[in-house]
Amino acid sequence: GYFDGGVAPWMNNPARVGRSKPKQSVRRLDKVQRDEMAYERATSAYQGLNRTDPDAVWSYQGWQIIGWESEAEAATFKGFAESTPLGNFVVIDMSTHGEGQWTQFNSSAFFGANFVWTSLHNFGGTDGLKGNLGMINRIPFDAPASANSIGVGATPEGIDQNPIYYEYIFEQAFRNEPLADIPSMVVDRGQRRYGFTSENRDVADAWRLLAESAYSVDLGVQDGSGLTHLPGQSGPEGGSAWFEEDRYTPKPVLCKIYRAWGNLIHAAESSMSPAFQTEPYVYDLVNTGREILANIATPASLNFSDAYSRQTLSKDELARTGSFYVDILNDADTLVGTDRAFLLGPWIEMARRLDSGENDCTSPILMDNPSGDCRRFLEWNARTQVTTWMPVAKF
Repeated sequence: GYFDGGVAPWMNNPARVGRSKPKQSVRRLDKVQRDEMAYERATSAYQGLNRTDPDAVWSYQGWQIIGWESEAEAATFKGFAESTPLGNFVVIDMSTHGEGQWTQFNSSAFFGANFVWTSLHNFGGTDGLKGNLGMINRIPFDAPASANSIGVGATPEGIDQNPIYYEYIFEQAFRNEPLADIPSMVVDRGQRRYGFTSENRDVADAWRLLAESAYSVDLGVQDGSGLTHLPGQSGPEGGSAWFEEDRYTPKPVLCKIYRAWGNLIHAAESSMSPAFQTEPYVYDLVNTGREILANIATPASLNFSDAYSRQTLSKDELARTGSFYVDILNDADTLVGTDRAFLLGPWIEMARRLDSGENDCTSPILMDNPSGDCRRFLEWNARTQVTTWMPVAKF
């Protein structure tokens, strides 16, 4: 299967249920009849759970049905949704940016099944200031009254990024309605995050700018910047989305992020308060700068890529574009090296400390660990997460 480098058998079957993409989309929910084969399969699956735990609740990953809209796909899903007693089939709504999978099949709200409305937000534990707070501000209030939304949450692949986004989405469970003034909330949170007893104007301005820029849009769930790719991606996933087509002129959003970084720097330089030495402040200061450099690195990497891809190479162009790109990478490395949150050493040690001393962590992938040393296994997992990501032997 997936975790030993293979492919799940059903992914190789072109006739697998729900994947043929018939053209006819759902027009009337009352006309959708469940697929009996899907119903029988799902019923058998639930019976297996139920034999182990009579009170079992089937938590179903909504990612399985991302993109489904046809009548045949709706019938397949309905077969699953009706396979358990009411309330025992819970869909994890894994919409990419929190827009809501419940809108699939003509806003079916999962045909009455309970669901937890989440935002996926991040693929592969990637960095990048991002996350449309205005989008998740509608969770769960935009669901129809007939929907059985029983909770909110987040389903990212990697949580050590954008703390404001995740704080906000989990706080939605305690709100009675969407916030009317998101920027003011963001500013207030910034003051509390650093332990200020009175408002710092530079910090307030910085967070208002971030609320109006990085946290007002959703570019993508991955990091396509020039820090992680050569060349960086030129589309929405890449930093060049913040530059005009000339790859030189920054767009207003990036200018606001840059100004926010300047405000955070000025605040720290203008005060002797110990609040500016705390890890939350240092992390935000470094991370905002990292975002600027990552975005600059993207057009820099594209220019360098163009230079070495030409039919006739120019030594001067290669030297000019390559040296600038390397300078950006070195600057970014120097910057993130000033905060332990970005260092490999603390990350590995944190993983190794999870060891319970059982020495039962054997794996056919980790062939140099015959003793089953869990510290070695945990370190390997930690290294994999920040390098190859996929835990397969071929990497």
